[in-house]
Amino acid sequence: MNKSSLAILLAVPALLVSCIAAEQENTECDIEAVSLHLDTPLDFFYHEYDTLRSVISSEDNVQFSVRSYAEVGSIPTTIRITPGATAYLLTESGEQVPFQNGSAIDYSEGKVCRFLVTSEDKAWSRQYTVSVVNDKPSDGNLTIDFESYRLEPDGKYYIWDAPDVFTDGLWKNGNPGFKISKSSAKPLEYPSTPVAQGGPDGSDCVKLETCDTGPFGRMVNMRLASGSMFNGIFDVGNALTDALKATQFGSPFIHKPVMLRLWLRYEAGPTYQNPSGTPVPGIVDEPDVYCVLFRNEDPNGNKVQVDGNDVLTNPYIIGLGRLPHHYNDDGSDQASDSPIHGVTGEWKEFTIHVHYTSEPDPDILREKGYSIIIGLASSWGGAYFKGAIGSKLYVDNLQLICE
Repeated sequence: MNKSSLAILLAVPALLVSCIAAEQENTECDIEAVSLHLDTPLDFFYHEYDTLRSVISSEDNVQFSVRSYAEVGSIPTTIRITPGATAYLLTESGEQVPFQNGSAIDYSEGKVCRFLVTSEDKAWSRQYTVSVVNDKPSDGNLTIDFESYRLEPDGKYYIWDAPDVFTDGLWKNGNPGFKISKSSAKPLEYPSTPVAQGGPDGSDCVKLETCDTGPFGRMVNMRLASGSMFNGIFDVGNALTDALKATQFGSPFIHKPVMLRLWLRYEAGPTYQNPSGTPVPGIVDEPDVYCVLFRNEDPNGNKVQVDGNDVLTNPYIIGLGRLPHHYNDDGSDQASDSPIHGVTGEWKEFTIHVHYTSEPDPDILREKGYSIIIGLASSWGGAYFKGAIGSKLYVDNLQLICE
């Protein structure tokens, strides 16, 4: 055993002891969920479960979306916080008022409620905002050029604005998880990065690259990170324990998507590898682009959540469009030495039609009973840590066309 391996083995118990000690000291200060209490919730929300929002570990801005015509006023509010923590309301003057669950909060006219959560040992605190906004009508068709981007607050990686119809107006990707595995990386060394004036028309575009996750990634058996963009939620707090479950896809949508039209350019990395990092001779890496429509509520009124395990196979999916690929007899993806997706090193416009197993119900559509997913990835097996390091997918001028 070499010295570096021994150092890693020695570090793991120390990390575990440190985490356990932190939990015993009650240093957590998170809001885990927020719920709004209404006598007639469906007068405000599209689904009864929309009154409850789980809050992921990286989130500090909690926003509820209600019907466009709903009159928002004071609403009794309950929050669930980590054990031992204390929650305060922050007034405009900065005063901290102890918060009692069930207290009515005024969300009218776009008012934002600010919470301060302090850990039991008083050594840590965290601020949150909670708001209730009216839904904005949409004609369905979207044009996305990936030119609206900026560094996240810590300046480590880039984030992109997305249409308002998306969950929170932001594209999601694996950059936050890559930060955990390779914290020394510079912003342009992350899997999802902008390319200034790199698009087919000279505008900015996005580059998705499959990257080596370094020594930490190898230690946790997550050796590569595919560059990606999708709408939904990425729960970075659970990325190391269950990366597929941590990637939650979709945003409620009121239109029937019929096609994606976008410009693509692709360079496959030199060596395809399996999750253990072993090279697989003869296999060529491939990109992934897809558009999905799925029913977001089951017959019992429970929320249907699509994640990395079933983003293309969930039984509630009724519409799917995807770049061409080879498939095994059972319908699973087939790795190949002769890809058929047609994306080359030169910019080319693609049209991906959405095919339906059943027609969306117009009444359910109007009530946001379906959700849409748009997904892009530099390695189609990247969710399972399969692909070729150095694969690059460039994307620009994406259009979603609806019926």
